Amino acid sequence: MPTKIGAYSLIVALLSVVPPAFAQSARPEHNWKEILPGLHLGGSFKTRVEYKDDFNFQRGRQDYLLTRTRLSLRYQPVEQFEALIEGQDARVFSERLDGIPPLNEDATPNIFADQLDLHQAYVRVLVGTPEVPFQIKVGRQKFNLGAKRLVSSLEWVNTARVWDALRVTIGDPKTRSLDVFASWLVPVYPDRFNDHKKTGNRYADSLFHGLYYTDLDLIPDGALEAYYLLRQNPDAEDQVHTLGARTASSAGLFGGDLEGAIQLGTYGDLDHMAYMFHAGAWVSATHNKRVVFSIAYNLGSGDGDPNDGDHETFDNLFPLNHAYYGYMDFFALMNLHNMEGAVQAKPLPNLVLRAAYQGFFLVDATNDAWYNAGGGVVRPASGKLSSGYVGNELDFTAVLKLLGGHLAIEGGYSHFFAGRYISQTGPAQNDADFLYLQLTATL
Repeated sequence: MPTKIGAYSLIVALLSVVPPAFAQSARPEHNWKEILPGLHLGGSFKTRVEYKDDFNFQRGRQDYLLTRTRLSLRYQPVEQFEALIEGQDARVFSERLDGIPPLNEDATPNIFADQLDLHQAYVRVLVGTPEVPFQIKVGRQKFNLGAKRLVSSLEWVNTARVWDALRVTIGDPKTRSLDVFASWLVPVYPDRFNDHKKTGNRYADSLFHGLYYTDLDLIPDGALEAYYLLRQNPDAEDQVHTLGARTASSAGLFGGDLEGAIQLGTYGDLDHMAYMFHAGAWVSATHNKRVVFSIAYNLGSGDGDPNDGDHETFDNLFPLNHAYYGYMDFFALMNLHNMEGAVQAKPLPNLVLRAAYQGFFLVDATNDAWYNAGGGVVRPASGKLSSGYVGNELDFTAVLKLLGGHLAIEGGYSHFFAGRYISQTGPAQNDADFLYLQLTATL
C-alpha cells in the first residue's frame, strides 16, 4: 500500500515531465507581485462613466458610473501546478433623467452589480509527457474560445462571465490542442453569493459543454479551429447543438478570417435549425502595422415563419458582441446582416485610435425580432411588411496606456443613425448617442 510520501513523489514526478512552455502558456493574464515564495498577489480597479442619449430612439437621457475592483491570490510552487482565488466587487451608481428607466440594480442575473463576491476559484494541474501534455482545470473559471464570437468572458460588462467547470486540455495550446469541458454558467446575484439558484433566464440557467480543437501549425501564420458546443436548459426545453469551424491567416500586409456554424436541436418546444457566417479581411498600410484597414460581413439567421413549428433564429450563446457589432450594444448575431469598415492607427507606441462604420439590416424584419447584444428583444416582430434597414453606427475609440501598461485610459463616442425600420415600427425616429470614459489600473 503506497504511503502519502510515495504518492506525493509520484505526483511530482508526473508534473516534472510537462514542458515548461506549455505550463507557462496556461497562466492567466495578470500583473503579479510575488509576496511569498510561490504566492502571488494580483489586482485591478476599473471605473467607467457612461452617457446615453435617446437610447430608446425617443427623447431621453441617462448617465451612470460603474466601478469594479478585483483582488487575486495565485499559488504556484512549480510550473505544473496552480491554484487561484479571485474576489470581485462591482457597483453601479445610476441616475434617471428625461424618462429613461433607471438601471435595475436588483435584477438577477445582473451585469452591473456584484457586491463583494467570489469571481474565480480554480486549481490547474499539468501532467503527461513532453509529447502529449495534459492539463486539468477545475473550479470557477473563464472561457474565451477562438475569436470569442460565441463564447467569451465579456470583460466589458461590469460583472463579466464565469463558469463552474471541469476543463481538460490535451496537447500544447501553442501548436495543437483539444479542449473538452463541462460547465454551468454562474448567474450574478447583486447582493449575495453567486450560486446556481434558478433565475428564470434561459442562458443563466444553462449547462454548457463542448469540444474545441485548435491547430496553429497547419496553416503558416494562421490558425484552424473546429468546435462542437452544447447549451442545455431543461426548464426552458432548450438543447442547442452548435457545429462550427474558423480559419484565420496572414501574409505580409494582408490577412483575413472566416467562421461558420450550424445549429440543430430544440429551442423551447420548437425544432431548432439555424446558422451563422463571418468573413473578414484586413490590410496594413505600413510594414510595422501602425495603420490597419479592415472590412467584415456577419450573418446570423432569422426566423421567417413563427408558426411553422421551427425556430430558425441563430442562438448567439455567450458572445463578445460588444467588440463586433457596434459599441452601443444594439445588436446580437441573431436575425442580422452586418457590414463593417474600420481603421485602426497607432501614432504612438502606447496610443491606439480606432474608427468604425457599421451597417445593420434584419434578415426578416416582418416575422422576427430585433435583438440586442445580450439577446434581449429591442423590438418584437411587427407582423407587417417593413424595411429591414435598422440603421448605421459610427464608433470612435482611443486607448492610452501609461506606467508600463499598469494604467489604461480609454474613451469613446458612438452615434447611431436610425433607419427606416425604426420609424416604421415605433413612434419616433431619433438618432442615439453614446459617450464613455474608462480608467483601468492594475497592480
